[in-house]
Amino acid sequence: MIRRCVVLLFCLASFLAHAHHTALHDREDSDPVPAGGEYWAGPALSGSWFDPARNGEGFVLEVLADGSAVVVWFTYPAAGEPGEQAWLIGQGGRLAGNRIRFDLVTRTRGGVWGDAFDPARIENVPWGTLEFEFHSCTSATVRYAGTPAYGSGTFELSRLTELDELRCDGARATTPNGARSLAGLRSKSGPWFVATRSGEGWFVEELAGGVTVVYWFTYDPQGNQAWTVGAGVRDGERLVVDQQTITRGTRFGSGFDPAAVQRTRWGSIEFTFTECNKADFRYASVLPGYDANARTATRLGMLASAPCIDGTPQLRRSGTWTEVAATPAPGQSEHAATVLDGKIYALGGYGDGNGFKRYDPAANQWTELPDLPSGRHHLAAFAIDGGVYFVGGDAIGSAGQDVSAYRYDVATNAWEPRPEMSFTFGSQAAVMHGRAYVGAGDGSVEEYDPRARSKRRIEAPNLTERDHAQVVAFLGELWVIGGRSPETDTVAIYDPAAQRWRAGPRMGNTRGGFAAAVVGDQIVVGGGELINITPFRLEPTVEVIVAGGDRWAFAPNLPVPVHGVAGAAANGRFYAISGSTSAGSRFGATGRVFAIELVP
Repeated sequence: MIRRCVVLLFCLASFLAHAHHTALHDREDSDPVPAGGEYWAGPALSGSWFDPARNGEGFVLEVLADGSAVVVWFTYPAAGEPGEQAWLIGQGGRLAGNRIRFDLVTRTRGGVWGDAFDPARIENVPWGTLEFEFHSCTSATVRYAGTPAYGSGTFELSRLTELDELRCDGARATTPNGARSLAGLRSKSGPWFVATRSGEGWFVEELAGGVTVVYWFTYDPQGNQAWTVGAGVRDGERLVVDQQTITRGTRFGSGFDPAAVQRTRWGSIEFTFTECNKADFRYASVLPGYDANARTATRLGMLASAPCIDGTPQLRRSGTWTEVAATPAPGQSEHAATVLDGKIYALGGYGDGNGFKRYDPAANQWTELPDLPSGRHHLAAFAIDGGVYFVGGDAIGSAGQDVSAYRYDVATNAWEPRPEMSFTFGSQAAVMHGRAYVGAGDGSVEEYDPRARSKRRIEAPNLTERDHAQVVAFLGELWVIGGRSPETDTVAIYDPAAQRWRAGPRMGNTRGGFAAAVVGDQIVVGGGELINITPFRLEPTVEVIVAGGDRWAFAPNLPVPVHGVAGAAANGRFYAISGSTSAGSRFGATGRVFAIELVP
């Protein structure tokens, strides 16, 4: 595979050799079996793809943090069209199962090289559609349908580049206890552009070993689409590519001849990354009509599961709890909470099984909303795409008990069923990259795609049961924390790129039925109970772990120890919502809400 990469990347062997362990070098049959049993399109698909029979063209595909995808097809004009190169771009790609679909692929026109470039003249002309079907993390089929000049067709694709920290095999920079280390939280991969020059830009691909590939999608001095590609080795935050290359000599589709592709040195480029999302950019071309210049580049989007953190986050473990407005009576325990648009929603539970309440932190005020269509306790909740969902739990009353889940549409103030989800009990849910993940008592997780309305089960990583666990999305991964039976202090981390589990840092205390939320660059957990001992007892402690950290640290205890408590984060504060003051019991729900802003 490394030899094929060298051909496509135009004599960059000296660079790619440093990262030969990131190329696939004929290991297509060694893809790990995902924990979900079937392969779903996800973060690891970010990178470059090509048809080995068509060296000299290919695709840059990127899965973004919001769960959508973008693709650029670097290729050549159709027969009879002007110019030497062409590029087609698809945005808003929809991930569904093992496919990524781009319903609108466009081709730009109106651009020109250099200072004459005017973003107001850029037109995005509809071209057609693209659909990728992935057979594994390293192979795919792409189907396209374009304008009459381009026609339609199918290619079999192989992976060309595998991005650092998004490896198919799950290799990541981690701390000794299994959390992501800061070295792995510095990704600069993704789309970049100059804010005043929308309509052209770069796709940066950081590979392992310091190698970085840069594609530049732009225009030639005559106003035709043009693209260049090259690779360099990073030196700290500086990247120099001395051999940025441009191509010519062939046409699109059946007119494509890899032997006719001519490669010419275009010049050199240099990035100096000053922040995660900002860089100083310089270039100098050796070709007539191009020039040398310097600009400020801005990252256009973050890749899924490849976060970038500036500096070293400080552990925040001090602060004072404040009691805020109590929930409307009655109080709740074994309920669920989620956050949408900065407001906290509390749903169901013992004490108020049909209750649905919204808290506005700015006004310190609760509002009662339409009852749940199906009263539940031990349910889970999450918010995505303008809706609040609840799923699973045990019935309170008889209405709607044959439906596993419901969605509340904020805009219409109405509930609608989501029967395709599975019933779960006692563990919570999180949203990551456009999908929801709902914990189950046996330690497994259900991954749910709300757009496709499809699901799959991600098997538990070991025999640790996690009834009454917490599930949070943190640094592009899923953390399943604590739970029982019996209570545990362990953490299981699911990597959505490799679709595999690993062990994470153990908490200082065992706990089940507790609160958790991500507040900025920290996870906060608090409260809970232990019922595997006699007598049962509440757990009053609070623990935090910071991005790049390896161990949990204790923060101020809850003012009132509770279990069956819901946690939420809003405006930089952690909220502990209601819960029961009686260990192992459904009674004693307080309705009291406490908040804390943690500081170093």
